[in-house]
Amino acid sequence: MNELLRKRFSASSRRGLYPSARVPPLPGMEMRAREDTCMSHDLTPPIPPYAVSLHDRFLCSHCSSCFRALPSHAPQQCFDLKSRSNSAPPFSCPTCFASVRYCSSACFASDRPLHVSSHECFLLHQSHSGTCPADDDTADLRVALRLLYSLEMRGLLPSESTDLPNRIGGLLVSDLQKVLEEGGEVAEKIREGGMRMSCARNSGGLHGAVMVEEVVLWAVITNAVEVQVSKGPALGVAVYGPWFSWFNHSCSPNACYRFELDNWCEESTSCESSSFRVSPASTDEASIAGWYHEEGGLARALEFCKYGPRIVVRSIKPINKGEEVCVTYTDLLQPMAIRRVDLWPKYRFSCCCERCSASPQLYVDYILSCDARNLNTKNNNSATAEYDELADLLHEAIAEYSSEDNPKSCCYKLESLLLSQSSRGNNSMENTLSGRKFLLHPLHHLSLSAYVALASAYRSLYIIGLYEEQNGEALKMGRAAAAYSLLLAAATHYLSLFESSLIAPTSHFWLSAGETILNLVQSSISGKAKEKYESKFRSVSHFQCAKIERLSRDEFMSNSMQFIECISTILSRCWPFLVRSFSYLEKIEDPINFTWLGGAILRPLCSLGSKGTTAFGKSKCFAWEYQSGRRIEEEMNCLYQLAIYSLRYGRYLATICYGPQSYLIDKLTI
Repeated sequence: MNELLRKRFSASSRRGLYPSARVPPLPGMEMRAREDTCMSHDLTPPIPPYAVSLHDRFLCSHCSSCFRALPSHAPQQCFDLKSRSNSAPPFSCPTCFASVRYCSSACFASDRPLHVSSHECFLLHQSHSGTCPADDDTADLRVALRLLYSLEMRGLLPSESTDLPNRIGGLLVSDLQKVLEEGGEVAEKIREGGMRMSCARNSGGLHGAVMVEEVVLWAVITNAVEVQVSKGPALGVAVYGPWFSWFNHSCSPNACYRFELDNWCEESTSCESSSFRVSPASTDEASIAGWYHEEGGLARALEFCKYGPRIVVRSIKPINKGEEVCVTYTDLLQPMAIRRVDLWPKYRFSCCCERCSASPQLYVDYILSCDARNLNTKNNNSATAEYDELADLLHEAIAEYSSEDNPKSCCYKLESLLLSQSSRGNNSMENTLSGRKFLLHPLHHLSLSAYVALASAYRSLYIIGLYEEQNGEALKMGRAAAAYSLLLAAATHYLSLFESSLIAPTSHFWLSAGETILNLVQSSISGKAKEKYESKFRSVSHFQCAKIERLSRDEFMSNSMQFIECISTILSRCWPFLVRSFSYLEKIEDPINFTWLGGAILRPLCSLGSKGTTAFGKSKCFAWEYQSGRRIEEEMNCLYQLAIYSLRYGRYLATICYGPQSYLIDKLTI
């Protein structure tokens, strides 16, 4: 299943459990800019972690110290704990029978003492012995054991005679007692996890009714992030010190972050406070210097974890000196009510950022949640019960796809829902969906959720068709996958014009769309034709990612709209081919400019064309004129252009958000 879908809709999403910062902070627990900063600037050097752990599924294929993939010639199967018949690979832990592996003697020597001393071995024994659920990932518990041992060895744990602290090692751990008293999913996770950690350590210091293991596990839940360094699933989880965990949350963030796997060496990484463009909330330079040395000192983190993935915070908006720098750890494409519902159970705050506290609500939140009929009336008096029923049906279909991986059923159910709830839909589902009073439009957050799932499901059906050599069916499924990917990318692009922090998810969607289209083209043309297309369109983009430094907002918007104008011109020729025979997609009049939806849809100030129209039918870059009955080769010619522009635009946005070092930049290889 597509990883974007898994991350967004899995009930146990690791990104949901592990935010990058806690809000509201204790006094002073926030980071502010030390100087005026343009968008697309690194605000921190690569920050080393306090503790890291791979997810269980990657223990046999990646180094537990630096997170790099093990050499391909190394045995990839996990050791059979019961038979003990496999020979342990080199640079592995013999104590836990090669469950933990390393890529080199340096990583082995650096990490194994912590692995053994933290009792991570015993926890892995618990998992292999069958006393724990087979599908239970232990990464959070293992990183908590590592963090606990490191804090203990440095005297940073509170004594048993003291009250529960608000911070340990600079990490926020307040409100734990309240969480445990109130109960719920998070409390159960802490109680059960604390018991397993205590059993592995054969100990358990108490603070009243709270074990020290529970305190540290709470620190992990409230401070850890998932390590994403490739297109696939996150490799593991990591806990970083105050220089990262003190970045607070906003639903309109001005920064995001990336991970780097470069091995640490004394000459390669600057760990001085002068290399930071941010500092904790203080105007006293002496206090700032002391904070870096004592509570936020990078040297201390290097003692914790010499190797392991580094994290870098980067600006995605211009930031003024003294302005707070925030990141996000919730889905920004959800409306305010859902964002708050998602945040409260885990983090115990109701977000009051500028976007959430705006009155009246901001345009982007209005569009994400309003009934389609209200697009012309500029009110949002939707029927809550009907909306809730629709949302439940949609999420049930997605959950069924996630668990059973039945893409054909998913496509049927979701497209039936979209058609029945579309203001321009047909009446085919009236018997089963009669009486509903809520209508969706393409920019609604439920529609966006459906597009993510449909793009993934049709992509799976496309691959199945190719495997079974059903080329005609594969082409049809590939067209739908490309169309939904493009619709999702274009919709989020439109929303990003009104909430600029959305350029981060938008970059992912454009890259995914370009990749989907390119795969469709490459599987439909011959080798010689492929070489001809690659040569012809190699220089299709006029924009180089090297020019993003010191980028102003106006320059970014100008470049962005030029990209979109070219994409719109090409897409006007490709769209009829992509959506043919798909009822819902055929009702999308224009996938770039959504003003056809109704009067409440605003035109961006920098909209395409002199009258705010798109380039549909107005060629400003090279493209073939659309003719009915064109040969498939001509369609693929046009799609190839579209793929390259989508990839280059996605790369442009990704470079701004994550820097040229990001793994996302490697998606474009031509």
